[in-house]
Amino acid sequence: MKLKHGKSLLYVPALRLKQGEYRGLWRLAPDVADKILPRLVVPPPKDIDPELKRLLTKDEIVYGTGRRIADSWHMREALLDVTYLFKEFGEDESDQWLPRLFSVARSNHADVIPVLTIKDTLSVRARGFSQALRVNQQLKAALRVTYDEVDSELDGRLKAALMVLGLQPQDCMVLIDFAEADFSAPEVVADVVQGAVEDLQRLGRWQSVVFQGTNYPDKNPAVASDHFLVPRNEWLVWQQAIKLDAKSPEQLVFGDYGADCAKFDFRKAGGGIPIRHYRYTTPDSWLVVRGADTGKNDVVMPDVAARVVSSGHFAGREFSSADDVIFQTAKSWVGPGNGTTWREINTAHHITRVVRDIGKIKGITFSDRPVSTPAVQISLFEK
Repeated sequence: MKLKHGKSLLYVPALRLKQGEYRGLWRLAPDVADKILPRLVVPPPKDIDPELKRLLTKDEIVYGTGRRIADSWHMREALLDVTYLFKEFGEDESDQWLPRLFSVARSNHADVIPVLTIKDTLSVRARGFSQALRVNQQLKAALRVTYDEVDSELDGRLKAALMVLGLQPQDCMVLIDFAEADFSAPEVVADVVQGAVEDLQRLGRWQSVVFQGTNYPDKNPAVASDHFLVPRNEWLVWQQAIKLDAKSPEQLVFGDYGADCAKFDFRKAGGGIPIRHYRYTTPDSWLVVRGADTGKNDVVMPDVAARVVSSGHFAGREFSSADDVIFQTAKSWVGPGNGTTWREINTAHHITRVVRDIGKIKGITFSDRPVSTPAVQISLFEK
């Protein structure tokens, strides 16, 4: 699939639309950003906004969502998932607030594409989504198919969903969401993925079919002052699935949940204290390096960063701007940052790693970034 600027789509990360994640998108090198289509999941109103330090109102979410996407992902395409807004905003009123949210976002130059499920087309939500479809573009919507919906009746349910929306397969991409799958046996999941792709291909010529899943655990696997390696089995699943069919590398796009788990457990009022750690993506694992539970950030985080740099997994400070921040943090050339900063760095490095590794498979090369040693070390992040 080609994105609107003519670049080939390589990767679809599902990201919470929170400050750390959208700052991570902003941090990406242009040649990496050109290759992704992020699925941005809007947090519910109960989630504390890190910028305003309070709950957002309905109007602030409707009007602020587009502004934040446009600021960090200006004029680029993004999938927008509003699943977690229906409970608070209302199902029956969704034909009012849902199209307004998409309209405001687009007026702010955020080129957003609605993500909806088959169940959405069977409820009152369908009215709002029908008005929020992207027009005058090839890709008008993304249909998210959950793991338990991948069965012999999927074709019929998708046909019915398309009829409700007045769309054809060529107007849509399909996200096969394996968030609930057990990735302990990658070869088994790969067979299911490939079977689903074959079924979808019989139904029509979709804009794209995306596999999305992750093996990252719901809870931090590293204990204080230690590290832990988590295998990226979802990456193995995709690699095995594309080997089952010679056409699959072009037809099946890789997706995951960024540098995070698939459980969207948004914080309630009060939140919690961020765990001081980096989730550093390697070609086949996540290296989770956790700091001490006690001590100040400006002591703990340089130690965490230094352990990443000396781990044998560090890709080099030239690999991405995020890697340069880790390197400089290890040297105490910049401040230690905070929970939002660490998510930003995790996100930017992870996306860069995935895109560059897929590029190797497809024969696409990416440039390292120039770096320099500052004559005067200035703290870039708040302590």
